[in-house]
Amino acid sequence: MRDDPSTEVIVPVRWRALVGVVVAVLLVAGVGLLIARAAGFSEVRAAIERADSTWFLVCLPAQVVALWAYAAVLRRGFSWRGGPDPGLGLTAGVMLAIIGAARVFAAGGVGALAATYWCFRRAGFAPSVALVRILGLNGLFYVAFAAVAWTAALFAATGAWGDAPLALTVPWLVLVPLCTAAAVLVTQPARSERVARFDGSLVRRGASYAVEAARWVREVFGHPVGQRMVGATALYWVANILCLWAALRSVGVELPVSELILAYVTGHAATILPLPLGGVGGVDAALTYSLTAVGVPLATALVAVAVFRLFSFWAPTVPALTALLLLPRTGARLARLERAASVG
Repeated sequence: MRDDPSTEVIVPVRWRALVGVVVAVLLVAGVGLLIARAAGFSEVRAAIERADSTWFLVCLPAQVVALWAYAAVLRRGFSWRGGPDPGLGLTAGVMLAIIGAARVFAAGGVGALAATYWCFRRAGFAPSVALVRILGLNGLFYVAFAAVAWTAALFAATGAWGDAPLALTVPWLVLVPLCTAAAVLVTQPARSERVARFDGSLVRRGASYAVEAARWVREVFGHPVGQRMVGATALYWVANILCLWAALRSVGVELPVSELILAYVTGHAATILPLPLGGVGGVDAALTYSLTAVGVPLATALVAVAVFRLFSFWAPTVPALTALLLLPRTGARLARLERAASVG
């Protein structure tokens, strides 16, 4: 790593970014080979030969829509309540740099959060406001994620629009309402003011920031602009699920809606874990086995996941790494936004 003194940001040296990509490729190849061995190499080869690349024409635009939705939410996160509006172009650069940080740094999720925090700070946000805002934005995405997961689990549990084993439905049916009730409870005005005290131990301060972020999410839900943000987060997940649907169709599999969604959300839940390099390898394996849980043969599931990840993970990687290397320039543009806003 190297420090860029003009911007006070740590950006990856080019060769380290390349090493990160190479390691990611090796991880995926290793996981893929292990799963292919379990499925049978001949079965995997047959699934590849049967694949219909026409469905790739759905995968690519679906991912473009997902990235657009991500950028739209991020832009509103900057401009919320009078903050500087970076515009869609600059926000897209920030978004890609965040994705690049998740690809390069060993602790991918932490790297993405650090890059997001730095961009908000360069745009003039105070440290506590920036941290609450980025935690709130992440929470906002997972509110929509949890709602989609719970609805799919309910349909599957009742036999509507598909079926799924209890191991996939029960955790979502139980955990989502519990987490929702806890969030509503701690964000009650009187209670949240008592809990959100930014002093004391690290654990206490971390809990305070989490409560403030949850309260910010609750505020967003009650505002017309915020409701458009919520709609964009839902669009992000729908576009990703559509990409997985097309990837499955490319290998001749068509799942009922609830099974498709449950397989996706269960596999994607692996990204919540502190896996290296954006969860590469671990997410591929989790998604493959969640598809087998709803009846997709292992070899076919492996090929479908490879197609899905080609568009959802690998296709954005080159522009994302480029944006990460250009992060100092992006930071300078964000700083100019701050100065223009302060002058105005």
